[in-house]
Amino acid sequence: MDNTLSNKETAVNSNVITSFGKTFYYFESFQTLKIEGLEKYDAIIIDAKDLEFAKIIIKKIRSHSDPEFYLKPVYLINNKASQDPYIKQLSDGIIVSFDQLSEIINDINLINSRIARIEISPSSSFEIQVIKKTLNYLFTRDVNKLIPLTEVNSSIGYCYPVISVNFDVFEEIKALELLEWAEKENLIWPDFQDRVYLCSNCKGGHLSFREICPKCDSANIISEDLIHHFPCGYIGPISDFRNKVDTALSCSKCSKSLRHIGVDYDKPSVINHCQNCNQVFQDYLVKAKCFQCKTDTDVQFLVSKNINVYKLTKKGRNAAIGGIYTSDYALNNEIEGTINFKTFSVMMHYEQERMKSNPALTSNLFVIYFDNIFDLYRIIKKSKERSLLTEIVTIIRNDISTADFICINNPSVLSICLNDIPIENAKLTAATIIEKIQLLVKNNFDRFDLHSAFEISSLSKEQTFDKQIQTIIKELTEKQ
Repeated sequence: MDNTLSNKETAVNSNVITSFGKTFYYFESFQTLKIEGLEKYDAIIIDAKDLEFAKIIIKKIRSHSDPEFYLKPVYLINNKASQDPYIKQLSDGIIVSFDQLSEIINDINLINSRIARIEISPSSSFEIQVIKKTLNYLFTRDVNKLIPLTEVNSSIGYCYPVISVNFDVFEEIKALELLEWAEKENLIWPDFQDRVYLCSNCKGGHLSFREICPKCDSANIISEDLIHHFPCGYIGPISDFRNKVDTALSCSKCSKSLRHIGVDYDKPSVINHCQNCNQVFQDYLVKAKCFQCKTDTDVQFLVSKNINVYKLTKKGRNAAIGGIYTSDYALNNEIEGTINFKTFSVMMHYEQERMKSNPALTSNLFVIYFDNIFDLYRIIKKSKERSLLTEIVTIIRNDISTADFICINNPSVLSICLNDIPIENAKLTAATIIEKIQLLVKNNFDRFDLHSAFEISSLSKEQTFDKQIQTIIKELTEKQ
């Protein structure tokens, strides 16, 4: 870089630029690559004339475990950067020249003010750390969506740059699994975009789909039209009707010419002939060979995964500020009087079938969302979280029948099935329960005002239970 560039507002010393009270570190080439010490600069500028270089540098920054690195404002200089959506998602903007530094000062200040608000503490696992990093980045950039990109180098053909930088390209399935976990915790909500099919052995998405012989598994097969000759009823492959002289067709059984399809003959099907074992068959098998682990799998056994656009929920934004609070109550730490979500889902399916068999029967789905319960968890000791949920379950259980069942989806969402009562009565019961829970919290936790929302819906006979409850929870969390 030219060391002589300077004016009243901007001064350059080696790869350090001082402008309008901010210091920038400028990555121009691999010779200037010094990751250590970047935390002392207000922002990073990367020369993106070489897109691969820019991608390497920005991935090093965003994949770092220290928030002073991975949340650092990063800007690209060079118009080529606009051609790569991957590095655009990981950067904070593109400038054409250093004369534009004054235009990004306010953006840097805004990012840093949001960074000052987020909670920074050690995570209990690598997975939680990666999700927290992702939520932190989205919050500090005021970005509400995680948008997947097609990526030929990804093992599944797609990537989510903000979360994918934490994994190698062959580990992209781990990013999907983390996003599925975050969805279950109501930190993000999905909007379907695409579906991929992955190897059942290694979860890779680079597959070769082949039509193969059902006897010897060879892909060396040829297909022919099957001919049905109306006058004599002979059925055989089209090669039996061809001659070596011209393209005319004649029947090998009765020697008559086949002139008009639909009048003399038709083509009812296709016949396949294996060139490896000489087997003749109509229906071939379809298998998918994985380029990564070489496993050959029947297509019905491939793993299906949805590729979604994920929207950050209010709970997700709060998790960036206050930390991620998760619970394994539904799996390992079950509270008396509740069932886990998997069992709850199965029982609700049985309820749907029961209602279909007898239209007189009814069942209501009662879902409670505690908007600020994680604020309360931060105030009380960890040991009291379970006690609080136990008390809440006790209140609910006292106001419902023994035939009703309760599920703790996660610490902020509870689902209750209220059987065989009119929906108007169910709404009155729900309002009473909510009032009692809020009073419990206010009287026992220093007048804390627990914000709650609930929804009472008749259990649908047409829509799947999983879809119905997902819609209800999404509406509850987003309207708060």
